[in-house]
Amino acid sequence: MRPGVLHAPDAPGIIAVVAAALVLLVCPPVLAATPQQIQDTIDRTKQYIYSQQQNGTWEKSPRDPENRANLSSGGQWGGTTALAVYALLASGENPQDPRLKPAIEFLMQEKMVGVYALGVRCQVWYFLPQSPQIKALMAQDAQFLLNMINGPDTKIVGGIGQYGYVPGTSSYSHSRSQYAVLGIWAAAQTGVPIPIQYWKFVEQSWLNNQDPSGGWSYMHPQVTTQPVTPGMTAAGVASLYIMQDYLYANRGLDCRPSAPVPSDLAIEAGMKWLADNMDKIASNQRFYQRRDFPIVTLYGIERIGVASGRKYIGSVDWFSKGADWLVTQQNRNGSFPADYAGWIPALPSSCFALLFLARGGAPILMNKLEYANEGQPDAVWNHRRRDLANVARWVSLQSEKEYNWQIVQMESPEADWHDAPILYIAGNEALKLPDEHKQKLKNFVEQGGLILAMADCNSRPFTESFRKLLEELFPDYQLRVLPEDHLIYTSRFQRSRWRSKPQVMGLSNGVRELALIVASGDPARDWQTGTIKGRESSWELAANIHQYAVVGAGRHYRGFSSWVHKDDAIKPTQTITLARVQTAGNWNPEPGGWQRLAAQLHNRYAVELVSRVVKLDQPLTDVKVAHLTGTDDLSLTAQEQAHLKKFVEDGGTLVIDAAGGQGAFASAAEKILAEMFPQKKLETIDENDALYKTGDESQTAIAWRFYTRHARGSALHGPHLQGIRIDDRWGVIYSREDLSSGLVGNETDGIAGYTPATATRLMTQILFHATNIQAKGITPVVQPIKKRKAK
Repeated sequence: MRPGVLHAPDAPGIIAVVAAALVLLVCPPVLAATPQQIQDTIDRTKQYIYSQQQNGTWEKSPRDPENRANLSSGGQWGGTTALAVYALLASGENPQDPRLKPAIEFLMQEKMVGVYALGVRCQVWYFLPQSPQIKALMAQDAQFLLNMINGPDTKIVGGIGQYGYVPGTSSYSHSRSQYAVLGIWAAAQTGVPIPIQYWKFVEQSWLNNQDPSGGWSYMHPQVTTQPVTPGMTAAGVASLYIMQDYLYANRGLDCRPSAPVPSDLAIEAGMKWLADNMDKIASNQRFYQRRDFPIVTLYGIERIGVASGRKYIGSVDWFSKGADWLVTQQNRNGSFPADYAGWIPALPSSCFALLFLARGGAPILMNKLEYANEGQPDAVWNHRRRDLANVARWVSLQSEKEYNWQIVQMESPEADWHDAPILYIAGNEALKLPDEHKQKLKNFVEQGGLILAMADCNSRPFTESFRKLLEELFPDYQLRVLPEDHLIYTSRFQRSRWRSKPQVMGLSNGVRELALIVASGDPARDWQTGTIKGRESSWELAANIHQYAVVGAGRHYRGFSSWVHKDDAIKPTQTITLARVQTAGNWNPEPGGWQRLAAQLHNRYAVELVSRVVKLDQPLTDVKVAHLTGTDDLSLTAQEQAHLKKFVEDGGTLVIDAAGGQGAFASAAEKILAEMFPQKKLETIDENDALYKTGDESQTAIAWRFYTRHARGSALHGPHLQGIRIDDRWGVIYSREDLSSGLVGNETDGIAGYTPATATRLMTQILFHATNIQAKGITPVVQPIKKRKAK
């Protein structure tokens, strides 16, 4: 979570640069924007911003020192270029891009004195490689901003601890002040020392200036006639979140309950005001004279959403609402309309739209679970309030890719849990969860998720209760200490180099880790305080765990989910009945895979997949397809082999895959097939076989998991399915590589097999081929976005 920009414009002119008012985001119901539509909007916005560049910068007029302090040609000179460069860097553009290099050089050379311009330029420094020169420039700008603050002798009500446009002006606004705070925040995150007194001074100022309603207006309520607005309220809440990172990082370190601090109550009141006023956000309707700035406000809302980890403000999904509205507001040339009365011209308006979509839409690193023990209303889940916020920020810097974090409740929709591949559960007391909550945890894991449990303060009661919970939910698997060569210790950062080595235990289904618990080392303490030097292992462990969960493909946007939910509005037209063969071994490691495939077939082909578990003590009847998988040594009696053989010879199709690509199962399965069909051999199914032409799935390219590609290199191309022919058909279809875990949908590391998309394609084709079903995919209806003609 890198620092962001929030603001509301003060007056005509500077708004053309970087001033803005934060107005919250809610609009009349519109069709949800698809991820592709959002990405297309981002791409067009970038193209527009580049098209406005002149002579290497985005300044539209020469500098005039005599001009007004709020104008881009006067006191805020350089701010337009800083905002454009910041928006482009934050959306993933390379600072070495030939188009950006002259603008960055301009920013490095130009003397700036305006609070908006300096606050935004600090964001640019934050996104650049931290060379000695960039560090010196950041420190210089930070000191300038520190010196600009209105001191205790400021006479104007509410002005103490606030900022004017330029040095030497005691007039202030919350709009100007939040930019100074954001600039200082960016500097602090790059290591510039900021006196603790500064954070205390500024915190008290924002507390003093809060309106009794819970929101904030343009200035202290006693000296302004301007109303409380979503924009200024977002500025107040976001600024207080920043203060908390530096003033209260030690809260919860001893795992004892702590009394709320004043800023807790102020944030809560501000969030309530926003929740109550969401009808005023991202709307084309105007609510405030000269104070409606809906586009630039959205980025302020994004700052709150990211800082708090909340997906919803009140009952509104802030990012979905904002994105849905923004994609309808873009002009055909890629720009966004100037904000109300032209105070924010198209270029700055477009930069703020880009910042909202690119940063607000960043994927979720982990979800943190908000839970309550039975009979215990006090919150024990959140002693370390900023642990995941700081982890997400650190991983973003290391990955050069933005990540957010999120809080989910036990009562949250199942889909919200799948916004992230990892569910983080922290605490220092024994878990006492009702049965329905336990079942929801089990469902999440079986649907491809990974639970990461953190024993705050190395709590043994929490660790033991989590162990018992896993025993109850997954009695067939055992928790064990991870070996030193596990991918979670080696995938990115090497455990062998760690000075301190947290102990991690894992529960595996033989294919992937279902749950992890960090039982010693207390990394969350370091995450909370931001302590990195000498404690690198705490942070590198978090990065390794995330990489393990999403290696290779990763997640590209907020709200991405590999899980598929059945669309009940679609009525099935055909049915496939599948026999899932139960054996003595680990025959069902990924039960969620078949649930997901069933939903996929239902939604895409209107085909109902009915699975039933069968044992081989009786012949298989009334089914055309049977599936056999496992992770360990496979053993079948002579009778069981006979029943399978008869099923195949009578016209059935037996599908076998080694879940996880486990060699023990594969070798045993090949031996059993040789015993069942001594006159036949497994043969490679040619990539031009009719099997691979079935349905619309043939349009999906064959792809292999990162782990498999890394291990086998160039030896991989096309599908590697094998089969045994019975007359003129494939009676047995066999995959030594994983299909079963691929059906679950997640890109977990350590699995030898196909990507989830390819596994889903192959199994769909196998089912259709075996049952002679001719199914044509249902084309989803996507409402086209009509672009406006720029005025």
